[in-house]
Amino acid sequence: MQFFKRLALVAMLCCAWPGLSVAQVSLDLRDASLRDFVQIVAQSTGRNFILDERVQGTVTVVAPNQVTPSAIYEIFLNVLELNRLTIVEGAETDRIVPIDLARELAPGDARARLGGDFETRVIPVRNSAVDEVAEVIRPLLPAEAVLSTVPDSGLMILSDRRENFQRIVQLVDRLDTPSRNAIETIPLRNGKAAEMLGVINALSITPQGSSLSADPRSNALIVSGTPEFRDRVRDVVSELDKPQRSIATEVVHLNYANAADLANVIRQSFGAPEAPADGSAPAASAPGGITIVAEEQQNALIITAPTDRIASITNAVLGLDQRPDQVLIEAVIFELSVESFSDLSFQFGGVIDGATVGGVEFAIQGRPTLTSLVSTVLAGNPPQGGGTGGSIAAFDKSGIGGFLAALASKSSTKLLSTPSILTLNNREAEIIVAQNVPFVTGSFSTVGDSAVPQQPFQTIQRQDVGLTLTVTPQITRDNTVRLEINQEVSNLTNAASAAGGEITSKRELSTNVLVRDGHVIMLGGLLENGSGSVNQRVPGLSELPLLGRLFKGRSTNQNQRILLVMLRPRILSSDEEARELTKRLAREAKRAAEYIAPVDDGTYPRVPDSSFPFDGADLNQPFDAKFIDGAARSRRFPPLPSALKFADR
Repeated sequence: MQFFKRLALVAMLCCAWPGLSVAQVSLDLRDASLRDFVQIVAQSTGRNFILDERVQGTVTVVAPNQVTPSAIYEIFLNVLELNRLTIVEGAETDRIVPIDLARELAPGDARARLGGDFETRVIPVRNSAVDEVAEVIRPLLPAEAVLSTVPDSGLMILSDRRENFQRIVQLVDRLDTPSRNAIETIPLRNGKAAEMLGVINALSITPQGSSLSADPRSNALIVSGTPEFRDRVRDVVSELDKPQRSIATEVVHLNYANAADLANVIRQSFGAPEAPADGSAPAASAPGGITIVAEEQQNALIITAPTDRIASITNAVLGLDQRPDQVLIEAVIFELSVESFSDLSFQFGGVIDGATVGGVEFAIQGRPTLTSLVSTVLAGNPPQGGGTGGSIAAFDKSGIGGFLAALASKSSTKLLSTPSILTLNNREAEIIVAQNVPFVTGSFSTVGDSAVPQQPFQTIQRQDVGLTLTVTPQITRDNTVRLEINQEVSNLTNAASAAGGEITSKRELSTNVLVRDGHVIMLGGLLENGSGSVNQRVPGLSELPLLGRLFKGRSTNQNQRILLVMLRPRILSSDEEARELTKRLAREAKRAAEYIAPVDDGTYPRVPDSSFPFDGADLNQPFDAKFIDGAARSRRFPPLPSALKFADR
């Protein structure tokens, strides 16, 4: 029966495949012998096969469509695999053997390889132990697969079918992942491992399951833990494992800046500690290792800092120690005042038996009254010379008497001051040209049984009366000068106070202004014109013709004043500018000295031939107005009025 099946199958193949050309055939095998199927495949493909004695069994192949010889061979390989058989390919003849036997035959034949897409590949294992991975993979391999390891190289050698390799490789990749608790060695270059370990342990950053230790022999830290922990340890080590900074000391002598002031500025700029209040040096262990001490006697700074910062600190000091500009402030203070007073009156009265009877009396400040004159007569001391203070008086012990008061006065004052002062930028300067005048502020005395004051004394306070100029200049980048000015001009007046003390006249100005270099600015001024009159009369009698003038009095006063304050700053940036300006002011001062009135012996003060400082006009010396006005114009100040004329009234 089997013979007829084989005969029918071969007949179909021969009919459909004439001349063994590439043609399609139909396969319809049902419970056919496996050996017969091998014979059919050999005839259709032209391959030679040697069958192992264990090649037994049946096969059923149903192919409704016609197939090519290559397709028949593919079907043949699948049939062999189902029967746990495989092909060991040779040079001319292939052997069909059980799969278990193929693993022994394939390595022994250098030219042979396992048929049915058997391959041998090398799979590297990088992060895990290769033997541990092989123990996990081996139970999952088919019986015919061959797996071996090379532990020293971390390699696995696998012989298996091609379709199994991708699955095995993917499995190995999933197993061969880096361990989260890997061990890492971090070498130190500058610090000591034991000291670094103590610092990191003090931070308490080691999580549970991680460890950190030091290896003194290699001067390294051994870290075991998660990648996050290892990264954090590396960051800490990179910050701390740095070369030790060497310290240097530099002494910088200053030319212009003040050592104590500049030291505070540098400390704030570079984070150095402030100097203690007792004047001792700051601690050497200050943050950043920077200490700055001011040596005021030599006007120098002693700077101690790391070598990589000492140069930048020194450059900052030298950049601030620059020659400051100077400012010459020239001022003109001009004051002119005129005061006039007139008085005309008649007073009379009677004296009978030592008592005043009737009369007309007008009380005018600064003029004696009828009552006071009568009192002197009653005391037996009548006025000598017939009058007092511009008045004419006549009295007797008894009878009618009177006096006529006719007084006119006029006073004028002209005050011109041109103070000049030179100061550094941003430095306050003050000039005082004054008299130190004593003023009585109080008195005390005791009266005993004799009604005579005993142990009297007075308290006196001295004050400067004259000119005071205080100014602080500040130069801006566009050569504009900001001036903080406080100016005071005071003098003693001719009047006397009711308390018997002196009366001073005071003009004070305090302001802040902006002035361009070399420009003149008006700081302030005052124009005052005042007048007044007092008329006293006896009602009715003062209206009588001719005689009415005996019963009335009239006094008038008038005062007029002009005050001008001007100022000009000059910026002196070089020694040459200061030298030329000093020479010019010295020439002006020498010329001004020629107009000073001589002393009693007719000699002038000796003026040195060389230049001398010019500190302004002395208020206590008379100057010729023409020269002063000319000097003001030569300095390009606005012209001053040569005279002031007021209308008479």
